[in-house]
Amino acid sequence: MPSGWFPDPHGRHDYRWFNGTAWTADVSDDGRRLVDPYGAAPIGRGPQVGSGNGFATAGIVCGLVALLFAWMPVFVVIGIVLGTLGLVFGVRGRRRARQVGTGAGTALTGVISGAAALALSIVGTVFTVSLVREVQDFMTPGPVEAEVLSCQVGPGAIDVEGSLTNRSTTQRSYTVYGVVRDPRGIPDLVANVTDVDPGATESFTLHHSSASDTPGVCDVRLVVHGPTPYGIEMERVDD
Repeated sequence: MPSGWFPDPHGRHDYRWFNGTAWTADVSDDGRRLVDPYGAAPIGRGPQVGSGNGFATAGIVCGLVALLFAWMPVFVVIGIVLGTLGLVFGVRGRRRARQVGTGAGTALTGVISGAAALALSIVGTVFTVSLVREVQDFMTPGPVEAEVLSCQVGPGAIDVEGSLTNRSTTQRSYTVYGVVRDPRGIPDLVANVTDVDPGATESFTLHHSSASDTPGVCDVRLVVHGPTPYGIEMERVDD
């Protein structure tokens, strides 16, 4: 430890001089320098106040937590921030370790984990971009027309026949939701219409078993989205 004035470990005076190796009999009270008549503190015992390495601890905590988030879509932002903090605190912790003699290994772990998190954030960024594109494709199907050709409620089932026309200039895939206007709470009917060429019209069928025991004609509207992200089932989003 460097030499300097520190709070008296004996508690007899305000401050006591530490010469870099041991406590001395030089003390200070209320700004007045005195000599302690009882002598110095035991040789070899350095000041205990402020001798820790908080930078090393902060570095390893930030670095390890950053590794948990760095590869995740969207959460990659947290990984980048914490990874940077882990790297910075780890470097400062290494410098602090040379002064206090503790925390060198902890600080090094913070540096390594912070740097690894920043490298891993590349994967998280790629995942995030991919997820955003998938969601955009689902939410923006492009110019499209869909109509119901027939809707029948029979004993124990409901069947909807419809057609979909791709009005865009590129081949597209769609997710068609059939929303049945029925007070009995029939769930949405879903159909996937894939690889529809520009200007082409494709037919589709929506079917649900055990929807009603009463035959009749149902009233249904269609909601069209793009393909579901990564094939995961999604709920419709009304305009």
